[in-house]
Amino acid sequence: MKKTILVTGATDGIGRVCVHSFAKNQEELILVGRNADKLAALVYSLEVTGAVVHSYVADLSSAKETFLLTETIRKNHPKIDVLLNNAGAYFDKHTLTKEGLEATFALNHLNYFIMALGLLPSLKKAGEARIVNVASRAHMGVSLDFSDLLGDKDYSGWKQYQRSKLMNIYFTYELAERLNQTKITVNCLHPGFVKTKFGQNNEGLAKVLLTFAQNLFAISEEKGAKTSIFLVTDPSVSSVSGKYFVKSKITKSSDPSYDIQARRNLWSYTEDLLKHKFSFKFPGF
Repeated sequence: MKKTILVTGATDGIGRVCVHSFAKNQEELILVGRNADKLAALVYSLEVTGAVVHSYVADLSSAKETFLLTETIRKNHPKIDVLLNNAGAYFDKHTLTKEGLEATFALNHLNYFIMALGLLPSLKKAGEARIVNVASRAHMGVSLDFSDLLGDKDYSGWKQYQRSKLMNIYFTYELAERLNQTKITVNCLHPGFVKTKFGQNNEGLAKVLLTFAQNLFAISEEKGAKTSIFLVTDPSVSSVSGKYFVKSKITKSSDPSYDIQARRNLWSYTEDLLKHKFSFKFPGF
């Protein structure tokens, strides 16, 4: 049976590879990207092969824009089988979104949270649905400082990126537990160190070092997309939830990532921020 799959960060890197893979299976696709021209070109390349594609332009670093996007998608697509949260970035310098939030936190964490909770009604109508969050092995070696979660006091681009990936894992584990009475599974993954445009939004030494490292050590986008594709499509994980995958296998994440109190604190912090700063209310949760 044809599935409806939503992919964020669809126009570049492993997101683009995933989309082309799903299109070959004649799945119905919902693509979200920030660049309208890139998104239009991707849609055209897929539609000429006969794929059914819907596209939405959105800046997922904006909480308001992301929330409104979920409302629009819910209306247009009452049933969604898979949400692949793939969009993310690395910000070497402390950067604020147009809403005044630190950009790494806003794009890499809030975006996942809003997309998943905002689309729950559509996912629930699919019966056996999946939420797949692209995290990273970069989460190793850090913990969260709840007195400076946004890095406003002491910002390090790499440390903040690491923490955002730990947040992805906390979010995955907590959401999986909260949905354990439903048929929605929630899993996360490390794609590998992939040669993509990751980090190219930065300037100076950070961009040079990332490019150098990618040229020396990175795997191809096709290899990097394999675990995402596996978690979205493989029947063997249809009932597996709350796990971290590397190379399509369940793997132990860092010791701090199993801190139940920390993950619940992050959930509460995020929920309170979205409620009090933006007055968001998520349907059906």
